Formats: sequence, structure tokens, C-alpha cells
Amino acid sequence: MMKTKPKLLNHVINLGLFMGIASGATATEMEMPANPTQQFRRIEQPLGLKVGVTLGGIALIGAELWWFLGKKRQVQQATIQGNIQELTVTVDGGYQPDYIVVQAGQPVRLNFFRQDANSCLEEVLFPDFGIAAKLPLNQTTPIEFTPPKSGEYEFTCGMRMYRGIVAASSDSSNDSDSSKHQPQATETTAELAHEPPTLAESVPVVDGVQEVTINVEGGYKPARIAVQVGKPVRLNFFRKDQSECLSQVVLPDFGITADLPINETTTVEFTPQDVGEYPFTCGMNMVRGVVDVQDSISSN
Repeated sequence: MMKTKPKLLNHVINLGLFMGIASGATATEMEMPANPTQQFRRIEQPLGLKVGVTLGGIALIGAELWWFLGKKRQVQQATIQGNIQELTVTVDGGYQPDYIVVQAGQPVRLNFFRQDANSCLEEVLFPDFGIAAKLPLNQTTPIEFTPPKSGEYEFTCGMRMYRGIVAASSDSSNDSDSSKHQPQATETTAELAHEPPTLAESVPVVDGVQEVTINVEGGYKPARIAVQVGKPVRLNFFRKDQSECLSQVVLPDFGITADLPINETTTVEFTPQDVGEYPFTCGMNMVRGVVDVQDSISSN
């Protein structure tokens, strides 16, 4: 069922494009004067030509609305494998399934198997967990995270055209029946974006500066760091990932925006003056991390 829909959508889009192009070509031919030396004059378009252009536009708009608004989600419950909830997601004209039910507070592993050569699907993003991962064609790529609380966590392709939902529930009594779970707005992605992506990792002090190296590969590692208030902080971002989304890091609370060249270390320095959580994000504000500023830091 899911494979026939992208094909049908392609047919509708192709029909709209064909009608639009054919109508445009006809208009060009009609407006060309018989004698090149003559001046161009306005020619009224035939009613049939106008109808063709209109129908082509309607076909394209209808196809887009049908795909994004009329699509019925595939709901599936992740299964327990050892101590982790696991599920395989087929990437073919979208995500199958695209609504995944899991238990909140327990590790999740989603195995993305990409069959579609569409370049839009060569990357998957989990903005709430600071994850951006490449999906090589005809290979399985595991993605692991732990949803901290109940709610809906969105994942998308690199261009945010294809989307799916991880629905985390704290009610274990309903987990055995995935048919009871239906897409619903329990919490918005914007609200969940403030949730720290991982547990905080303390930053060591080097020559009076709190310093740590953050690897930029499929997200930020570590994605949440703990520092002490009032002391200088030095973050060394080493970017390994070629994703354009990760080519820049932004620390809005400190007025910092820095480019991250591939396979190079970029140093960012600041001194937090107040206790609190300060996000750092990619240039597109899709992949995120947190600087957790505390009164004191306990040694690991």
C-alpha cells in the first residue's frame, strides 16, 4: 500500500508538469511572429490553453496536499531486544513505519534501512536528541537514544520533507497493543526541544580554563556538558560530519556564531555569568546541545 502511493503521487506530479510545460510551449509558439522583423503584438490565449495551465497547477497543488495532509501513518510498536527497544525502519518513499511507539525512559535503537536513492532521504535528523546521521543506500544504520519523558519526538530527512514520529509513553499497560496508539499532539516538538539530549558530562579544568572537545559527527558528542559559573569555558568543536547542517555552530546566549570546517578543530570561548542551561545548535537550529552552567561541579 505504501509503495503504490509514492508512485501514484509521481504520476500526478508528472501529469501536472507535463500539462504546464506543454501549455508553456504552445504559448511560446503562438506568440512567435511569422516575420521576425515584425513587432511583437499581444495575442489572446485560447480558452483551452488557459484551462490546461490551470489544471496543471491544480494537479500539483492537489498532489502536495494529498501527500502531506492525507497520508495515513503506519503505527508500529518497538520490540524489546535485551535491554533496548528496537525496530527496523525502511526508508523507501518515506519512512515505514513512520509512527513508532516506545516506552519513555528506556533506550531505543531504530535501524534505518535505506532503499530509496532519493538524495532527500540520505540523511535522518532527530533534533530533540541532537542526532544527524547519514543513511548509505542499501545499508542499515542504527540510531540510538533514550526519550526522557512521554511525548512525540519528530524525525525528518535532511530537507525536512519526509517525517516520522517516535511516540514515547509512560503507560506500560498499553504498550502491548500498538493499534491503540494514534498520532496525537501530546507535546509539541518546540516544547521538547528544551529537553537536554543526554546526561551532563563534567568539563575538566586545563590551566584555569574549563575545556572540552566536542566531536561533530551525527550530532554533538558530548551533547550536554556541565561547567561552573563564572569561570572561562573553551569548547573545541572537531567536525567529522560532511552534513551541511553541521557546518556552523551557534551559541545564541553568548552571541557566538562560528563556521566549522570539515576535519578541523574550531575553538569557541566564553564565560557564563549565570546559572542555567544554554543551548548550542547547528546553523539550521535542528541539531542541538546544552551547556549546563552550575554553581559547582562534582568530580567524576
